[in-house]
Parts: sequence; C-alpha cells; structure tokens
Amino acid sequence: MYDPFMTDLARRALRLSPLALLIAVLPLAACHKSEETPAAGTPPAAGAAPAATAPASAPAGAPAASTAPLKVVALTIGKSVGADQKVTTEADTFAPGDTVYAAVGTTGASPAAKLTVRWASVSRSGAEKPAGDETKSIAPTGDAATVFQFAKPGGLATGDYKIEVLLDGQSVATKAFRVAR
Repeated sequence: MYDPFMTDLARRALRLSPLALLIAVLPLAACHKSEETPAAGTPPAAGAAPAATAPASAPAGAPAASTAPLKVVALTIGKSVGADQKVTTEADTFAPGDTVYAAVGTTGASPAAKLTVRWASVSRSGAEKPAGDETKSIAPTGDAATVFQFAKPGGLATGDYKIEVLLDGQSVATKAFRVAR
C-alpha cells in the first residue's frame, strides 16, 4: 500500500499498529487465569481450594450471606436519617433543640452482637461527663447500618460532645461534635 502523500513515519506507524495492539493485549491474556470446576464426584486437586457456593436457601439474585467477622466501618452523625438508615447530611454542629443522629455502619456477619454508643459532654480541660448511652443487639449478615439518637427534653446544653461506639464491649470508633446557639 503506497500513498505518495503519506510520510515515511506515517507508513511505519500504520505497518506497526497490529504489532502494538498485540503487545498491549498479550499481557492481559496471559494474566487471565482460567479456573475449571471439577466434575461432580471428582475430588479437587491436591492443594486446590474448594469452590465457594451460595447457600441453597438464598433466592436467585440475592447476595450471599457474609462469613467475614463483624466490624464497624463507619460512624456518621447528622440531623436526619434516610430510609436506608444512613445519615442524609453529615454535621458536626447542632442547635440545643436538635436531635443528633448517629449511623453506625458495619460489615460482616454475627448471629448476636452488641452495638453500644456512649454520649459524653467534654469540658474545656478535656474531662468527659457521661450524657447517655444505648445498646442494641444486632445480627447482621452483611453490610448494615444501625441508627442511634441523642436529644434531651429541654434541649442539649451548649458545648463540646463526643460519641463513642463499642462493638461487643470494645471501643471501635469516636467522633466529636458541638452544640451551639
């Protein structure tokens, strides 16, 4: 293919483009690992990990239940919570009459866990004074959110506060916030 208007460099690039494509795709094909499922009744090869299967009771299209240990992965606070049990807009400053919502995000599974939040006011010297606590029993099988709320009938006193989250008695997260006029 000779075109008198093509430069020598353009002709070389055109000739080498299939080679460049092959060089780009070859590593991807080499990295692809094919896993074969042994036929029913055939024992797996030595050292091979057994194939994971979804539980028979799981409906089609439903995510499989988690077998990972339960852990807290998020703590958000705000003035409202959505239908998904998550804080709609995070905030760290509240008015005395506001309700402070805390959404604790967890991942993993547990047949019976205790999730506790402890609310405390914090003085200028850093001393903490308990302001309330609440414990909920949870049994998640995957990603979940648990909501807690903090408010006082006459309103919260202005000042600094802290929330601490405990999972089965172990402190796993804290967050500071303020109540101001």
